[in-house]
Amino acid sequence: MTQRSVAVGATVRAGLSDLGAAIKACWAALVLATVLAAVSRLLPPAAALLAPVLQLVALSLAAGALYRRRFERASGLKGLRWGREEWHLMAAQLLCAAFLFVVLSVLALVVAAVTLGVARMSLPGFDALSPAGWQDALAASGVAGFVVGLVPLLSLAIIVWLAARLSLAGAATVDLAGIRVLSSFPLTRGLAAPILASGFLLALPVILLGAGLRFAGGTDHGGLEPVVAICSAAAVYFYLAPVWTGALVHIYRQRRPTDASQTLDA
Repeated sequence: MTQRSVAVGATVRAGLSDLGAAIKACWAALVLATVLAAVSRLLPPAAALLAPVLQLVALSLAAGALYRRRFERASGLKGLRWGREEWHLMAAQLLCAAFLFVVLSVLALVVAAVTLGVARMSLPGFDALSPAGWQDALAASGVAGFVVGLVPLLSLAIIVWLAARLSLAGAATVDLAGIRVLSSFPLTRGLAAPILASGFLLALPVILLGAGLRFAGGTDHGGLEPVVAICSAAAVYFYLAPVWTGALVHIYRQRRPTDASQTLDA
């Protein structure tokens, strides 16, 4: 497997330069994904459990259309098609989420164990069932309390790093016509930092839009909730999804196996 460096500037340009063509080729799939994502945000509390399902379907639908176009697979009607690629991408997303959840659960246990150890060391016999007891124990821990505060941040950094290392799972899944999750890990070796930097730069307009909407209306948008939901979903699926897919395909094509003997295992 060829290991080539990835430049942040070139990756961002690759994503942005493909935006217009991606929208033109896949607009029907992106419209449906936008509608599904917006609806998921507007569901009543009684149907809240449907929201993750709608989000997953929307993401798989958009990603399938965008990746199929980049890898020259059957496109459907302006990207609107549900086939093998979408099922594979949905499975890959679920497997990635499950893997990150397991890691996060382990890290949560580590954080709890470290916090409990520091608290008992600082104030033996404190009441672990009382919020006031925890407050007193951590207040008495001094420098150790500062270290305890760093452990959750380190855990978050690990999760973000793992997410970056798994970011080419979708591209590998479509290109190799099979579900690729942990087997895509070698493709991003040494690339976590440029992937995260590229993702942040590409997502910045959406982040600013979200901050602006929140600043303008807070959490209560009155009767404008549908407008806010549609605008937010459209920003994701008509901007962020196409440019991020283009950027990831740019990286993947530099790092993918160069011959059949190097094809990733499932």
